[in-house]
Amino acid sequence: MEELIATLELYFTKGLGPATIKKLIEKYSSSKAVLEKDYDTLKNDFGESVAKIVTQREASCRILAEKELEKADKFDVKLVPLSSQDYPFLLKSIPDPPPVLYVKGIFPIPENTLAVVGSRKHSSYGSYVVNTIIREAAKSKVNIVSGMALGIDTLAHKVALEEGSFTTAVLGNGIDIIYPPENKKLFEKIVESGCVISEFPFGTKPSAYTFPQRNRVIAGLSYGVFVVEAPKKSGSLITANIANDYGRLVFTVPANINMHSAQGNNALIKDGAIAITTFEDLQEYIPFLKSSVSTNSLSDLEPIEKEILVFLNTKRHYDEIVSQFYDKYPDIENVLFTLELKGLIQSNNLFYYRVA
Repeated sequence: MEELIATLELYFTKGLGPATIKKLIEKYSSSKAVLEKDYDTLKNDFGESVAKIVTQREASCRILAEKELEKADKFDVKLVPLSSQDYPFLLKSIPDPPPVLYVKGIFPIPENTLAVVGSRKHSSYGSYVVNTIIREAAKSKVNIVSGMALGIDTLAHKVALEEGSFTTAVLGNGIDIIYPPENKKLFEKIVESGCVISEFPFGTKPSAYTFPQRNRVIAGLSYGVFVVEAPKKSGSLITANIANDYGRLVFTVPANINMHSAQGNNALIKDGAIAITTFEDLQEYIPFLKSSVSTNSLSDLEPIEKEILVFLNTKRHYDEIVSQFYDKYPDIENVLFTLELKGLIQSNNLFYYRVA
């Protein structure tokens, strides 16, 4: 409980963003330890600005943290600090993960995740893609991650629920606010058999600022992002670009060049996104969609195995992998061998890559 309060206190401290808070926690092992550090230690490790912000934080930050705990109890919401072992591994690995996750529903979150995003004003083509390719993924019990917006997001969540798959809705507002209000029943159904999460404090209203923040969580939480249908300028393309920056796979379907609502699809393919036309195409790139691999495979992996899978977003030479991980994991050769035995990676002439 003390660690949670300390993390919330950091979160409410003005001048500290998610990236800085992650670095502080990684350096000192916990939020509680961060708050206990003196000015000189913080200055030596992070510079004068951060040292001042942490050591001269307002007392009201602690009060806000304690009030947030009271609200969590009132709304039956679980608060998960970044340092928790239950914090989603893929999300924790991005440079700027939410310091605290607000969770309503079933937790921990299954890590066999696929994000599905797309236009709010989709065409029949978008509906077809969700009801064929995404539905097949849901039948394989993939955790379908989306933003609970109208349109493709809503369709993706509903398909997951219909197929008995876990689904995770990432909100661009406080978890005590249902937005859009038309999705109140969907919100309630997701909480029953999946979960709704947010990084925003209670009472935070949706805005032009919160949705891009939400999009990075969708990308960070997911093994890959599937853009079903998106115009050239859309939040879905922002999510795809963020996913690419995080080293996650980006999928989309080819679209008619005259279809305005899906012009972004073809642009993504030109930029290197993986073109998908059938569920079997998707299976080739997602380890936990292969029949020989358990859908719980990612959850069952050791932390180093998960880190390597994320790192192998592209083909990597053995020496590059060793350089990246040897200091932390000297036994890296055995780890690679184990991942090959599990059918999650392959190698060719000392180059390693995820199953394809």
